Amino acid sequence: MNERILLASYAIRIKHKKEDAYLSTFNGVDDFYNLLKKFFDYIFRNVNQLKDRAGNENIHLTLDELPLFDDAKRIFYGYFSSGVSGDKYKIKEIASNTTLLDVDRTNHASFRDVFFYFYIPQNKSIGYLILQRKTHFGIKTKLTPALNGFLAKEGYMDNYLELKNIIHISVYKNMMRFGKLKKVELVKNKIPNNLEEYISNNQSYQETKGTFRSSFTSRTSLPDSWKSYIDKLLRKELNETVEIDGLDDSFNDLEFMLDLNGKQKTFYIKDRHKVQPDIDVTNNIDFENETPTIESLVKNAQELIDDVIKLTPTNV
Repeated sequence: MNERILLASYAIRIKHKKEDAYLSTFNGVDDFYNLLKKFFDYIFRNVNQLKDRAGNENIHLTLDELPLFDDAKRIFYGYFSSGVSGDKYKIKEIASNTTLLDVDRTNHASFRDVFFYFYIPQNKSIGYLILQRKTHFGIKTKLTPALNGFLAKEGYMDNYLELKNIIHISVYKNMMRFGKLKKVELVKNKIPNNLEEYISNNQSYQETKGTFRSSFTSRTSLPDSWKSYIDKLLRKELNETVEIDGLDDSFNDLEFMLDLNGKQKTFYIKDRHKVQPDIDVTNNIDFENETPTIESLVKNAQELIDDVIKLTPTNV
């Protein structure tokens, strides 16, 4: 039986002195695409020798072979070899019940190949990464410190990389079209300074820091007209706040929960990176000897990025 193939999308940003920088000139002159080539060459030739940004812990993120690069398209892809350690256990030959190896949590680690696909566009402040996710196993938590550690190693102390979840329009469209809208919340990052004034409907009440939520829920589904309105909001370009027509106030975000066949996912109008990024592409993958072909992984990765770009503002 073929394994489920889960692909997750992430947005790549590099800060230069706390401001978003163009990836192709992330510190004014250097191209992050070329720096990534050096990064992969380093972890390929210096296995388990890359340290975190503070220069302390080794990061177990390696390659069994170098990625394939397409400089014209500014894409590259391949497989990470990532190790995890855990409790002591034994590896046995099933047929004979013979112990082949006593695994020690200190000296041994279980390594798996994890597919990745990078797209680093020219003159943009956002790039894209597709990572394969396996059950109870992911490498995003290793990749971010590894890349930041390499930036520090190369002397880029004013730069810092961020990887954030990014929504797939295919997931969103499917759940919006066929799912049920269970909850809508309007979120504001201010609360009344005085509860009594607010309850008494005093329109001139003072505000302070906090989170104020107006929540609408339904046991079955909120009306379809709500879905249509939210869909229009989501497709607008991002602003500092979400302007809600017909209300006297503006909100910092609008959150909504969709339910499709018992699976619920919360989406965010502004902070879209908070949406869990996994999508199951198993039915679109070709397998050879129960192993996904890299050609079909690449095809699906590019399609997911194309979907993501459709919901990305044109000015980034």
